[in-house]
Amino acid sequence: MDLYAGNTYWDKTLTSQFNFEKLSHNINSDILIIGAGISGALCAYILSSNGLKVTVIDKDKIGHGSTAANTGLLQYSSDKRISKLIKEKGLEDGVLFYKMCLEAMDKLTTIIDKLESETDYRLRDSINYASEKKDRKLLFKDYEYLSKFDFPVEFLENDELKEKYNINKTAALKTWHDAEVNPFKLVQALTKKNIVQGVKYYEHTEIDLDRIMDKQVHTKEGHKINYKSIILSTGYTKIYPVIEDKCITYRTYAFCSFPMNEHLWKDNAMIWETNIPYLYFRSTPDNRIIAGGLDEEINEIVYDEKKIMKKAEKIARKIENIFPHLHIDIQYAWNALFYGSKDGMPFIGRDPINPNLYYLLGYEGNGTCYSVAGSLILNDIIKGKKNIYENLVKVNRT
Repeated sequence: MDLYAGNTYWDKTLTSQFNFEKLSHNINSDILIIGAGISGALCAYILSSNGLKVTVIDKDKIGHGSTAANTGLLQYSSDKRISKLIKEKGLEDGVLFYKMCLEAMDKLTTIIDKLESETDYRLRDSINYASEKKDRKLLFKDYEYLSKFDFPVEFLENDELKEKYNINKTAALKTWHDAEVNPFKLVQALTKKNIVQGVKYYEHTEIDLDRIMDKQVHTKEGHKINYKSIILSTGYTKIYPVIEDKCITYRTYAFCSFPMNEHLWKDNAMIWETNIPYLYFRSTPDNRIIAGGLDEEINEIVYDEKKIMKKAEKIARKIENIFPHLHIDIQYAWNALFYGSKDGMPFIGRDPINPNLYYLLGYEGNGTCYSVAGSLILNDIIKGKKNIYENLVKVNRT
């Protein structure tokens, strides 16, 4: 199944990529990670940094799955607003989940500092503006919770929002500890570091995911892999039985503009709105605009380039309505599948039947943040330690 279609941008930003051999023999591995996108790369880094011996296998080339279609906005704020999460899960779990995300963002920043290759990672403020006047109340409710529990947040009324950011909306939340990244460069930089830390990689090697045994799996060509623990970080390529009744599938659209001559907006903040589905956009180091939105609850990719571009143009016009001085010329446009969960949280943790099988599925729009948090959770579980967040995101939660 194709995860995206159209003309993507990130894969054009690197002149060289890693190439690994296909698995052609039986092997043994302490930790076997299936999937070499952002989730698999981050997990391999965190586990190998903590002394575990790791092997990573991907059925294609590393970083060419959903990573290539990722828009690279990284935030501690979830698609599930904290006020709604608290209403559904209770105060303790709602706040705990947001603390998990904030800690994950800070951990990611420390990881980036240790990488030798450029990732275009930049700390950025985020502006979440009220799409309609009535949404001011929603934003203020979120602000009350976030400020009460010491999250980095500021409430901006209309006058201050116009003066500082030239955004004429009723109100907005400003958050920080957020960041932007080139996801393709991030995977390559993590892979380079992981190799130094002893991680083994195999590409173009497909695992029979329908026949995972207690401590052994097979490739589609019949080679055996014995493991102590296996982690499925396969993104959207497969919905596993343990979560299939908890998932929602979406199609989203995105574009990357040509480099622009004009100043974009204050501080190159990452901007998104309260509407669902929401518009979201950011800049790049060479003054492009990356944007996405128009999500549809459809599990099917669009291949018609004219339709993809029409959707991208619609997103661009929405941005120009906010910033009339911009005239956006689109260079790359694509659409992609992504999966969410019915309660707005990712699926991370041990399989309820096979104690040696783990899931790292950063579903929802905050996948990179969830992948960091999930890798830390799995590191603790595998080492027999209790993690305060593991019950929040376990795969068999009700």
